[in-house]
Amino acid sequence: MLDLGNTDFASEKQTRSTQVRHGESLGKLIEQATSALGVDKSVFLRAAIAKEAKRVIEESSRHSLSAEDAKLFAAALDTPPPPTPRALKAASAYRQRVANAD
Repeated sequence: MLDLGNTDFASEKQTRSTQVRHGESLGKLIEQATSALGVDKSVFLRAAIAKEAKRVIEESSRHSLSAEDAKLFAAALDTPPPPTPRALKAASAYRQRVANAD
C-alpha cells in the first residue's frame, strides 16, 4: 500500500522540484489514482516516487544467487585455484628474506 504520510519526508519543507513529461495514458492513470485516494497529485507522486526509490535501493543493495549459482560459488571458495608462477616466486623470495617464514 502507498504510504501517503511518508513519515521520512513529510516534515521536510518542499523546496525542490522535478519535472516529468508523460503521455495521456499515464496522466489519466495518475488522475484515477489520486481521485481514488482523495489526494493531490503532488502528494501521490511524492509517495509513489519515495516507495519506488526505496524499493530500487533495497533491491540493488544485495545480490541473490540461484541455487545452482550458490553451489558453484561455494565450490569455488572450497577449491581455490593453484598459485600462479608469479605467486610461487614471491613466496620463495619471502621465505629467503624472512627468518621463520614457514
